[in-house]
Amino acid sequence: MNIVRTIFLALGAVFALLLIGVGIFGYLITGPAPPYGGAGVEVSDDAVASLDHKIEAFRQDIDEASVGDMVSLLITETEATSKLHQLARNGDLPTEMNYIQIHFDDGTVYGSATVDLLIDVQVAVRAQIGVDDQGKPDVTIESLNFGRLGIPRILVGNVMLALMREMDERLEGLPFELQEITIENGELIITARVK
Repeated sequence: MNIVRTIFLALGAVFALLLIGVGIFGYLITGPAPPYGGAGVEVSDDAVASLDHKIEAFRQDIDEASVGDMVSLLITETEATSKLHQLARNGDLPTEMNYIQIHFDDGTVYGSATVDLLIDVQVAVRAQIGVDDQGKPDVTIESLNFGRLGIPRILVGNVMLALMREMDERLEGLPFELQEITIENGELIITARVK
C-alpha cells in the first residue's frame, strides 16, 4: 500500500513540476518582447507604391548599366514596414503576422511583430547587416526574443546558417554584387556593382 501511495505522490510531484514549468514558459512567451524605444512607424499604401517604384527603377538601372557600374537602392523604414504589412495582409508570409514594425538606426535593423504560433507571440529581433568580402550579405543577429524569452545565441546561429545558405543560392544568379549596406537615420541603402 505504501508503494502505491509513494508512486502516486511521485507522479503528482512530477505533474505539478510540469505544470509549473509550462506556466513559467507560458508567462515568458506570452509577455511583451523588448520594445525598440522609438516612435512607431505608420503604414501606408503610398509607401508600398514608393518602394515598388524604387525596386523597379533599381532593376532598370542594372539593366542599363555597364559591367562595373555602381547602382544603389534606398529603402526607408516606412517603406519596409508598409511592404511587410502588405505581404502579411495578403498572406504572402510563411506565418500570420500583425503589428509589424521595422526600424533602421545606427547600423542596426530592429524588427518586431505579433506572430501567430497557435497563440499570439510578440517577436523582436535586433540585427547588424553588412557585406562580406565575397559581396554577400553578412547578417549578425544580436538578439531574438519570443515574448520575454530570449533565444540563446547558439540556436540563433544555427538558424542563421540555414538562412544564409538559402540566401546564397538566391543571390547566385543576380546580375550584381553587393558592395555596401548602410543603415542610419531611418534608411537602409544598398550599394552594388553590376556584374
